[in-house]
Amino acid sequence: MNVMETHTPGETRAAGKAFARRLKPGDIVLLEGPLGSGKTTFVQGMAEELGGTVFATSPSFTLLHEYLLAGQGVLRHLDLYRLTDPAVDLDRIGLSELLEDPRAITVIEWADRLPKGMLSSAVRVARVRITHGKEPAERVIETG
Repeated sequence: MNVMETHTPGETRAAGKAFARRLKPGDIVLLEGPLGSGKTTFVQGMAEELGGTVFATSPSFTLLHEYLLAGQGVLRHLDLYRLTDPAVDLDRIGLSELLEDPRAITVIEWADRLPKGMLSSAVRVARVRITHGKEPAERVIETG
């Protein structure tokens, strides 16, 4: 587990960029942390590093955003915070099929709401936890 502190949103974005360098198509990132901790800011850095063609925004109200990446592939960004019935809601968007897409890197915020057994043991899964630090803009980012 790697731990780092950031002190500005720009540093949190830079941490996302650095983290993205180790990802490959087919990877799944489980992103956890309280509201307002900088999860989407971290994803913005990831999208930029991976060659995303638009600025990443929070999918809280839409559940899923997809960003085409330079060259080939797609970054999928899901936010499960507002799910009322995760099994039904995720089935409705075809999450099982989305997770099996070998071209996509999938980032899931509020991953603790995934139904048990949703992730295949064959996929590469990385975990990122972002929490508030001691100062208002400080964040503690744990990756593994």
